[in-house]
Amino acid sequence: MAMPEKPLSGLLVVSIEQAVAAPMCSMRLADAGARVLKIEPPGGCESRFTPPLTPGAEGDPEGSCYWRAWGLGKRSVVLDLDSDGDRARFLDLVRGADLLIESFTPGAMDARGLGYEALRAENPALLYVSISPFGQTGPYAPHPATDLTLSAAGGLLNMQGDGDRPPIPVGFPETVHLGAVQAAADAITALYERNRSGEGQHLDTSI
Repeated sequence: MAMPEKPLSGLLVVSIEQAVAAPMCSMRLADAGARVLKIEPPGGCESRFTPPLTPGAEGDPEGSCYWRAWGLGKRSVVLDLDSDGDRARFLDLVRGADLLIESFTPGAMDARGLGYEALRAENPALLYVSISPFGQTGPYAPHPATDLTLSAAGGLLNMQGDGDRPPIPVGFPETVHLGAVQAAADAITALYERNRSGEGQHLDTSI
């Protein structure tokens, strides 16, 4: 018996997100059937070297348990975006993509000539998904953040814990994963609009 086609089969996602901010977004889209190309620099992306590591696997690009979890369902494409040739290959991928996912500091992609307006010129139907701590605009946009500060800013800390005992930290970056899943939901919603209008848009997901 043939397996049913997944809902996002046929879609191409170009993912240039960084650890720890957004890998779950592209993984969830891959789970739903999208073809995800993970753009990595020569030597491998930082997710490959993010703890926890398999004992004795320091420096091994396949030794990160983090990468084994959040790299599921993705295909790696090694590109040096500071190289003219690799930059041209990246733009070729973007021209055929349905979504691009990035999680750099706001303004960093624009500074490299790879912001939304630049890539929209290459592919007007592209859904450009940006995931950042405080969004792309506003006074806090360039500020660094940690899981703790984002939990506090979003009100999550106010709903957790018991008053009669010390606080217990969460053992993984909870807020960024919640933001990444929200970005995946945003992208799926935007696909319905894009399928009607034919126009892409910039999705700004604030963790």
